[in-house]
Amino acid sequence: MSTALTIMAIAATVINPLLAIQTQKFIERYSQKKSLKIDIFKQLMATRSQNSRLSNEHVRALNMIDLAFYGKIKRGRTKRSDSESKVLSSWKLYFAHLNTSYPDNDNASGTIWNQTSNNLFLDLLSEIAKDIGYDFERVQLQTAIYSPIAHGAIENDKLKIRQGLAAIFSGENALKMEIINIPARQGN
Repeated sequence: MSTALTIMAIAATVINPLLAIQTQKFIERYSQKKSLKIDIFKQLMATRSQNSRLSNEHVRALNMIDLAFYGKIKRGRTKRSDSESKVLSSWKLYFAHLNTSYPDNDNASGTIWNQTSNNLFLDLLSEIAKDIGYDFERVQLQTAIYSPIAHGAIENDKLKIRQGLAAIFSGENALKMEIINIPARQGN
């Protein structure tokens, strides 16, 4: 009987460190995945105002969604949670909408496009929040935003400047000049 106990003691001594290492690896993988999801959520929350959605941080966070919410690959098959599937479905809808052309000269259609965009983005943000365990109400995600009016004005000015310079450099418009005063020649 003591031989069996000795073998069991030796086996436990060998197996325990292996189990500890595997458990630690599992915890690290889970923590990294959760951290990536939280980082994406933080970036989207920080840039959720209409004026910030063209920022590099916002676009980068959107482009990481497919990776972060992909799920697990087991035996060559993808396994994802219901909440990850809902995030990916919301992202696909929002992504498809973002890839439709914005109606340039139609204010009514532009307003509808913007409203649809905002609703789809809020759906996505809400699903990500649920997946990572945050309990935000949709209205809170939509309205609890601090975005100074001046930021919007600055972005509009930058857009006008870029469009104006692009029109001049492409030859669509000419640079207008006006001579206000010609100084008198001083005596020779």
